[in-house]
Amino acid sequence: MELSRSLYSEAMSARYDADFDAIFGGPDRGDLELFTRLAVEADGPVCEVGAGTGRVLLPVAAATTAAPVVGVEPSDAMREALSARVAAADPRVAARIAVRDGTFTALPLPDGSQALVYSAFRSFQHVLEVSSQLQALRECRRVLRVGGTLAIDLFDPDYRLLHDTEPELITRYRRGDGAVVERWDARRVDRVRQHVDVLFRWQARRGRQILEDVESSYAIRYTFPHELAHLLARAGFEDARIYGDYDLSPVTAAPRELIVIATRTS
Repeated sequence: MELSRSLYSEAMSARYDADFDAIFGGPDRGDLELFTRLAVEADGPVCEVGAGTGRVLLPVAAATTAAPVVGVEPSDAMREALSARVAAADPRVAARIAVRDGTFTALPLPDGSQALVYSAFRSFQHVLEVSSQLQALRECRRVLRVGGTLAIDLFDPDYRLLHDTEPELITRYRRGDGAVVERWDARRVDRVRQHVDVLFRWQARRGRQILEDVESSYAIRYTFPHELAHLLARAGFEDARIYGDYDLSPVTAAPRELIVIATRTS
């Protein structure tokens, strides 16, 4: 099972950008410089898998001057939001962007067609089984040209956080109509399958009046660095490096990010 059309619900997709900006203080959580630089260095067609609403895809497309850019997004609701953002973008940038329905394990792209395939903000972690992860990496390799680059962002598992939690307030912000939105999250962790079910709840209030009370959820799989290295090797990536943050610093004992930079060498 992997990221599906129903995973990012309409409720989640409609609130995704506002939540993200409130949590991270804007659209850049420290990753935009890396992905835009990789796209410029790739000097050819670029694909983002799990493109969401275009937070990374649009800056990547703007940073490249001529390359076609494909955003592959399996969620109908997220893809609709992405298409709307592309339509509202600079026409010179939008003309080079194609929004496509597809998944990690079935990319709608020809063999050897891409200079860069990337996945930002942990989208790869919605691929929930090891067999599907391997299939996904092989599929990414299939669409890369020889010399092309794969870049994937995951979180580095921290045992101190991998436990069930009760709902906790993640962020609070004011939306355009003046209502205050609270986002609450809870986790349910399956240590055997390395799955985390994340439960979301949004409450919109005006004073004491509750205007909305909406729930949604999704599942992710956490993967340890040694597992990731093994999967990359099995998928055929002979040149694969795993870093500990977006500045490509080493993985350390203090969990941060896991950034994969892999090259298709043959």
